Amino acid sequence: MDVKHATLCCLLLVVMLHANQIVAEDSCSYDFLSIPFCKSWMCKTQCWIESQVITSNTLKEYKCVKGGFNGWCRCLFCKK
Repeated sequence: MDVKHATLCCLLLVVMLHANQIVAEDSCSYDFLSIPFCKSWMCKTQCWIESQVITSNTLKEYKCVKGGFNGWCRCLFCKK
């Protein structure tokens, strides 16, 4: 295997691996939930309940976007 052929194979491998990540990101979506007095543990619990009971998706991440009485929790759900 010459140098040009090895370089081409490596570049092709990188492109294929990058394409798989793009496809995985497309199967995920954010959802915003209204939670009074949003705290991290409340956000995690609410997102987990929605992922297990309502949508049957996997919970990737969660974060309180806005605190206070009308708080917002951002959840990232990905298809199983």
